[in-house]
Amino acid sequence: MNVGVCVLGGSLMPGKRKDTADRILAAARSIVRADGPDQLTFDAVAAEVGVSKQAVLYWFPNKARLIEALVRPALEAESAAGQAAITAQRSAGDAIRAYISALAMFHSSDLDRFRLMYVTPQIGQRPGRNGQMLTTLGRIHPATTEMYDRLGKILVAYGRYDELSDARRAAAAIHTALLGLILRMAMADALNAPMRAREDALIDALVNVMAPKAA
Repeated sequence: MNVGVCVLGGSLMPGKRKDTADRILAAARSIVRADGPDQLTFDAVAAEVGVSKQAVLYWFPNKARLIEALVRPALEAESAAGQAAITAQRSAGDAIRAYISALAMFHSSDLDRFRLMYVTPQIGQRPGRNGQMLTTLGRIHPATTEMYDRLGKILVAYGRYDELSDARRAAAAIHTALLGLILRMAMADALNAPMRAREDALIDALVNVMAPKAA
């Protein structure tokens, strides 16, 4: 049967299958935003959509699959924002500053989306058969890898690093440092306890540490 078509009463109903999956994902996003990642359960999703738990499991047979479907589009959008920012920069420092600023704006503009991307997958971890922890972020998503590659190539081209492998690690480290800062913002937001330092001042400080401008 075609993924986008189902048969009901002998007739084809285009889009019906995709619509059900989309409704499930919309409900899951709503639960994360309203109640937090730890409240994302198949029972809660089924109740939100108005279907049985087995209907949800038909589309997403385990929580890892559900979380992957939720997180992947956001990771791809994050990567697109980072890559767009570093295009046509004229120095390694400019590229790093643009990279941090663009991703900071991307995440700080929607902290619920940040929680969906980088907090929810941790809730979905479970022991695997081989004893390892299974998570949708256990392996870097291809879009994130592409973003690291793009910045890494720019850093090599402008002489900041000689080896692409080193430059890619630097891109990943910068990204990780920014995510730590955004996590603090998200925690403060969730607790309704503003940080002492302004958010924009903290982001500027991170930019200056990672890519100080020449005196």
